[in-house]
Amino acid sequence: MKFTLSYIPLRLFPAIMLVVFYALMQALAFHPLVPVPFGLLLLKSAVDAVILAGAAMLLMIIIPSSNYVKLNTAQRVINYAAIGLLFVILWMMAGFLSSYTVFGKDHLPLLRILFPVSAFIGSLLYVIVVQAIHSDVRNRAEEAEVAGEPAWDDAATPVATKEDTDAEVLERVAVKTGQKIHVIHVPDIIYIQSDGDYVQIVTEHNKYLKEETMKYFEASLPRSQFVRVHRSYIVNVEKILRVELYEKQSQMLTLRNGDKVRTSVSGYKALRSVLSL
Repeated sequence: MKFTLSYIPLRLFPAIMLVVFYALMQALAFHPLVPVPFGLLLLKSAVDAVILAGAAMLLMIIIPSSNYVKLNTAQRVINYAAIGLLFVILWMMAGFLSSYTVFGKDHLPLLRILFPVSAFIGSLLYVIVVQAIHSDVRNRAEEAEVAGEPAWDDAATPVATKEDTDAEVLERVAVKTGQKIHVIHVPDIIYIQSDGDYVQIVTEHNKYLKEETMKYFEASLPRSQFVRVHRSYIVNVEKILRVELYEKQSQMLTLRNGDKVRTSVSGYKALRSVLSL
């Protein structure tokens, strides 16, 4: 692709506008709080905005590459909280350095009252940026499914091999919770949901968390009865009450316990094959 001088500014125009907008808003918000010339305050705010933009770009690299979206809720909250704490600390340090550079040490005592406000703003901006990145990663994964691309490492309907054919089909699943061991009969399973490094096995009366992979259950459960309809769901076809159109290229399954599960394009094809539709 041939790049022109006008190409880079056009690509960066939205980011530049956000930086300018943030700098102006912060300067206007801080101006009534401290007796500092507005021009200097605007300059400090511009420096803060550039630092914020750089930190946001760094988060855009770290979060998708770390696969935080695939973690379970507890792990995801812990990781995001740890990064958030580091983000706010670095944000405060950068704000102090920018204040010292722009105003000098004479005005620093006056600017101390802005530090709690800056910490609050940094925390709020971090949450907004992370939510935006997290949603974008999830949307890209869902769009890949709608386009018919494999959205998980083990494809939707793997070709059966001799090992798969000879593998023992599960009749029951044992789940240990504390000092108790629950034995779940396979026909009682309504669906199985991916939950990070675990899976949730859902029956009509309870939910059980087991440290196992979706790939294992996909290969071990009876293929005439259980279908992986989505990268995160394996459904017992005998527990399906209704299949409805959800979006243009996906369907919504209503299950016997009232839960609803959305299918991917490849998952719905596998379901139709099992149901002979």
